[in-house]
This record gives sequence, structure tokens and C-alpha cells, in this order.
Amino acid sequence: MIFPKAVLCQLGEGGGDEEAQLRSVGFATGSIGWKEIDMQRNGWIQLLPVLEDPAVLAWVIAGEPDDFTPAIRSQIALLTLAMRREKPLLVALRLQSEGAFVDVPPALAQVLLFKPADAFAAKLMALRVRPRPAPELPFVCLPHLDPLLGLWLEVSPPLGARQEDFMIGVFGGEISAFGVGPSGVVPEKSSLHYPQLGIRGDIGGREFFACAAKNALGEGVSCYLRLEGFPEGVFLTRYEAMEAQEGILYALELV
Repeated sequence: MIFPKAVLCQLGEGGGDEEAQLRSVGFATGSIGWKEIDMQRNGWIQLLPVLEDPAVLAWVIAGEPDDFTPAIRSQIALLTLAMRREKPLLVALRLQSEGAFVDVPPALAQVLLFKPADAFAAKLMALRVRPRPAPELPFVCLPHLDPLLGLWLEVSPPLGARQEDFMIGVFGGEISAFGVGPSGVVPEKSSLHYPQLGIRGDIGGREFFACAAKNALGEGVSCYLRLEGFPEGVFLTRYEAMEAQEGILYALELV
């Protein structure tokens, strides 16, 4: 008999009984300590090919509420958005004790949140046949993850829309380089019109780091950002929107 596979990531030191619970309902479970991942350069990115294995049906991240730091929640969100699976993966956050926890953002509404008393393993087994599809994002925001190249983020207006120029910002991270090229692949070369990098500002008490150029986006053309750190949110607007006080066109919260 072939058992459905689950990947379990333990955030804390001792871990809980999540592996035993998953095995008890029929998941063939592999367990990974998040500290083992952090010991390797871009180790979290190396999870992506494991999670894209079609035989893996569930990914469970378990820990105390305080273990789910903004950086870890950002990594979970980026991995979730980066998957190109034909069948959606069940992604679940398992809290090992009661405590304050920030809710999963609407853009990641398919990610399940289980409290200590929840029979999470049985629920995942029941959901494996028809996992919840990912919600439609307000604009194209697609991570490109490579253990050597690091984190690149592809951004463009919603499918079918076109924007004549742009400013793209991130909360909780920094943009170290950016370029424009065909959608789907990080370009090797890029020609930017009136580029700006290192734009800093504040929106609602949150500091952002942004880049801008007068290249058109949409119709098969995207902007690619190389990010340092782990973004908590991303926004897309017009080139001179902040000076003109036009506000943000599109925004996406990741944590």
C-alpha cells in the first residue's frame, strides 16, 4: 500500500507529537527541524523541491506561537506562493500551545491554522482529496527561489492589465537589485528607464524600501526584485505616486 506523504517542520527545540499523529492517520511522514534548515545558506529555499514532489500532500509547520516569527511566516508564505504544483499542497500551521498569534493573511487563505486541541492530522487526511485552492492575488507576485541566487520576486499588474511606469516597495526587507524582462524568468540583462533604487518611506507607521522605473509592466513583461531579508508585505503603484499622494494601487500582505 502506498501511503500519502507529509512533510513536518518543527520550529522549536523539543517538538511535539505531530509526527505520531500524522502517522496514526496514515501519512508517511518525514520530519525536519527548522534549526537544521537555518544552518545552511538559503536552507529554507531548499525545501521547495521537497514540497513540489507530487507524492507530498501535506506540509505541517509546528511550534509554539512565539516560534512563528515574522521572518519564519514570511518564508512559509514565499514557499507557498512559489510552488508550481498541479495539485495544491495542504499547508498547515500547528500551534503547540495557546497564545497570541497573528491570523493568516487573506492572500494565503488556503493555509490552515490549527490550535492545540484540534485533531489536525485527521482533518488533513480528510482534506487531502480536495485541498483548498489558493485565492486569487490582487496582482502578480511570484517568488523565484534558488539556493545560489537567493530570493527574487516577480511583480506585475493583474493579468490583462498594463501599467506605463511603476514603483514597487516591500515592508520588512530591502531590494538590492531590480530589472525588467519577460514574465516567468529572471532576466540576465535588463534596460531600465529612469531607474531609482533605495527609495525609503513610511506608510501608516510602516517603513518601506522601494525601487522605481518608467518601464511599462504587463502584457508579458514583469519587474524582478532581488530581496535581502524577508518581506512582510509588497506593494505596486505608479512611478510618482508618493510625490503626487496618489496612494498604493495594489498591496499584498505576506505575514
